Amino acid sequence: MSAARLAAIVGALVGVFGLILQHVLLYADMTSNGASPVEATWRYFAYFTILTNTFVTLVMARAALNPASATGLNSRRVELMAVTSILFVCITYNVLLAARWDPQGWQKVADVIVHNVVPILFAIFWALRPHGGLTWRDAAFAALWPAAYAVYGLTRGAFDGFYPYFFMDPTAISYVQIAVNLAGLVVAFMIGAGIIVAVSGALGRRKAPDSP
Repeated sequence: MSAARLAAIVGALVGVFGLILQHVLLYADMTSNGASPVEATWRYFAYFTILTNTFVTLVMARAALNPASATGLNSRRVELMAVTSILFVCITYNVLLAARWDPQGWQKVADVIVHNVVPILFAIFWALRPHGGLTWRDAAFAALWPAAYAVYGLTRGAFDGFYPYFFMDPTAISYVQIAVNLAGLVVAFMIGAGIIVAVSGALGRRKAPDSP
């Protein structure tokens, strides 16, 4: 078994566990306070962290089942989108959001898994995958994920009034400030993706001499 496939298996299993645990905790908390099961699940999928963890877990699961594939979820540009997104989750959470609450017990376990463990495991998986051939256009493609989430988050928030992140909450700040915040985050995301494109190119060149 290749190292990349082993990393995919471990990462997918940890990812599934973290996602299930977080859903169970949120479900229990919300339903105990009068929310319906549908409302709890709807709230669960409001978070960029959850959607991104789901995305990268699916990428690793597919790689575990079909390690030779380089298409679909396992195309290089999609894996670039995934690694940039999950590292973005890790960095943004630890820099901007972690200090705003203090989870305990199983919530702390879930918090660490989705914000730190899965990003590290996916970064290891990604480093072991084939590299090279990515361009700056692929970095722009990768930025479609947070851009799409911004539209999704603001649209669903307009219906249910819930905005999971303070920097995109129109009940707390103006739409102008939200636009500035989101533009800055997307630019930062593209820069990060560009750096990862450069790293991928370097990894591809290192492996090239060993290729037949």
